[in-house]
Amino acid sequence: MKNWMKGIATGILVLGLGACNTTAETKTDPDTGKKVEIENKSKMTAQEVYEKAMAVSEEQTSMNAKMDIDQHIKVPSQEFEMNNTIKMDMDMVMEPLSIYQKMNIDMGEQGKMNMEIYMTDTGFFVNEPESGEWIKLPNEMYETMIGQMGGGANPTLDMNMFKEFADDFKFEQTEDAYILKLSASGDKFSELFKKVATENMPAGVEMNEEQAEVMKNMEVKLLEYEIFIDKKTFYTNAFNMRMDMTMKVEGEEMHIDQKVNANISKINEIDKIEVPQEILDNAVDINESMGQ
Repeated sequence: MKNWMKGIATGILVLGLGACNTTAETKTDPDTGKKVEIENKSKMTAQEVYEKAMAVSEEQTSMNAKMDIDQHIKVPSQEFEMNNTIKMDMDMVMEPLSIYQKMNIDMGEQGKMNMEIYMTDTGFFVNEPESGEWIKLPNEMYETMIGQMGGGANPTLDMNMFKEFADDFKFEQTEDAYILKLSASGDKFSELFKKVATENMPAGVEMNEEQAEVMKNMEVKLLEYEIFIDKKTFYTNAFNMRMDMTMKVEGEEMHIDQKVNANISKINEIDKIEVPQEILDNAVDINESMGQ
């Protein structure tokens, strides 16, 4: 579970731990500018909260994640611009790795698309949006996903590498939650982003030449995170992100401005994800249709 938490929350949280020995300030009311009065005021430091969050992530066996993603993509040289919004609802069980996901994608003038997938040890099934037909993808794709989501480098990060972000980091609390905020920009974050991304590639997987070139020419102009950790359970139950970045792909510069709002629930409440029998009986096996 550690790698999943690291990917969406806990690993992001560590980006702000340059001030790891500070205790949480009381959250400021954005309307009044005054500190919110709370009774359950904690004296835990950011370091202690991080360690607790990592520890409970080891025990997590399942969750639901709902995400709203707004994305603006621009390629100046081609006078291309696209706005899209994605709404995702995903159940996930870790052992064996199983996912049920529904996604609604709105690309404005370029149309809308609904996607639905099941990924379990019985197979990887995707609903074809136009026909409504279910397709069974090759087993190798499931194995690849396991490697990407379950593998990876050592999930504990070197805290010293984040010290230079002490001034960009805020650690707050409300009655029920710890709130960790990071706002960073400029070259120092671009380099750190590349370093963390490279070190946390799935086990046994290396960047190909094209991916390495994209990473080399990536510039993170702005990154903001707001992460919410429950005071009682230390589960990460929500996070908000804003990232503004540019990258070069095949010589073309692409500008991406992305906002993500995520809520995490049903932690350890989902026992099993099963592919409905109707899908198992009627899905078109892509291997068989290709004569393999």
